[in-house]
Amino acid sequence: MPHSPPTHAAIARRMIARRMRRRHTGEATINGAVIANAFLSLAFAPPDGVGRQAAAELLAVSAVLLFTATLVLATRARALEPFFGGLDRMYRAHRRTGTAGFMLLAAHVATIPWTLDSPGGTPSGLLAFVGMLVLVLLAVAPRTPVLRRVITLGYGTWRNTHKLVGVFFIIGFAHTLLVDPVTRTAPAQFAVLVAAYVIGIAAFLYTVLLARFIRPRLRYEVQTVRRLSPATAEVTLRPRGSKRLKFRSGQFVFVRIHQRALREPHPFTVSSAPTDNVLRLTVKAAGDYTTRLVQQLLAGSVATLEGPYGMLDYRAGAYRQIWIAGGIGITPFLSWLRDMTPVCPHDVDLFYTVRRPEDLLFHDEILIHAGRLGIRLHLNISGVQGTLTTTRVQAVAGPVRDAEVYMCGPMPMLSTFAKDLGTAGLPAAAIHFEEFSFR
Repeated sequence: MPHSPPTHAAIARRMIARRMRRRHTGEATINGAVIANAFLSLAFAPPDGVGRQAAAELLAVSAVLLFTATLVLATRARALEPFFGGLDRMYRAHRRTGTAGFMLLAAHVATIPWTLDSPGGTPSGLLAFVGMLVLVLLAVAPRTPVLRRVITLGYGTWRNTHKLVGVFFIIGFAHTLLVDPVTRTAPAQFAVLVAAYVIGIAAFLYTVLLARFIRPRLRYEVQTVRRLSPATAEVTLRPRGSKRLKFRSGQFVFVRIHQRALREPHPFTVSSAPTDNVLRLTVKAAGDYTTRLVQQLLAGSVATLEGPYGMLDYRAGAYRQIWIAGGIGITPFLSWLRDMTPVCPHDVDLFYTVRRPEDLLFHDEILIHAGRLGIRLHLNISGVQGTLTTTRVQAVAGPVRDAEVYMCGPMPMLSTFAKDLGTAGLPAAAIHFEEFSFR
């Protein structure tokens, strides 16, 4: 008896399960390396046995492994994106891994029996630890009310100081070579330690010295700056040479504007279609940098584009989809709409929510695209109709259990939707959004 063909829902569940497994491969590999090293330390314990010294050194080796992973993730290698589920999740893994590495390093400093028989080893170890401690304080200061009053640091300054992680990592390697650890008497463990240092230092040197020459970068020129509202502008760029940026609709690029006060690299979603001759970015003044960009950007300025990045791609999703855009978060969906032809190959409900009617960007164009493609468009003015919620989405579009949801907008909105969609029965792997808080 022939088998019946799988339903859209069954196909969607299999696709979601595959993506869920791949999305966690990156962090699982990092955690697995630390756990494997711990077992290696027990299986091939130094001749002196497992004592306080050996335990403290195990903490140090584990910290080195985590810092190595942090430095590798800082390379922004696009090949790593699929194994973490996107560059935003790579950044989060970078932050979590670095935090865990510092905690293990602090535990190592607290438990190691300190001696002064290594004139170079002890000072270098303390210098590496104190340096990492200062960088941690600078990193957490913007999110800590008490430290925020004392430490005020712009993103550009923080970004430059953050590069010192690699410098203190190298000093830590010097410390390892200058002291006489019991780990050195266990060849397998010592080989792991040295290999981790070599990989981490290579990743750091690549980031600070070679990445600018190897990462895909193109020069564009600002053609027009069109003010869509007092706080929003559409920037049109044209390539300065024959090469154009190759990207998938919905992806983003890091943009560095070569104009005074606008030189910080900043991620922006491309709102044009890949086939367009020009590249369009839609920018909202949401912080210091983006406010300066909207107010001060001049036509004729040169821009360096790096990328593309991003895993937000409806084409890899299930047949049934729900798209949720909040404010400026319409940009990846606008790129999808502009690129899609002749009809949408998925069953899509697009929810576009803004605070006020004047915040509806590209309203007429979106209406035309939605009608042309057969996408059901639902507009929500939260100042009039109330906040868009999962309950309201389901009341209009039906249950979300067998759909995939793509979202873009303010992080509080995305976090609330992710939580409520999970409560409604949607697996985490079927909820897609990219988290960036650059302002």
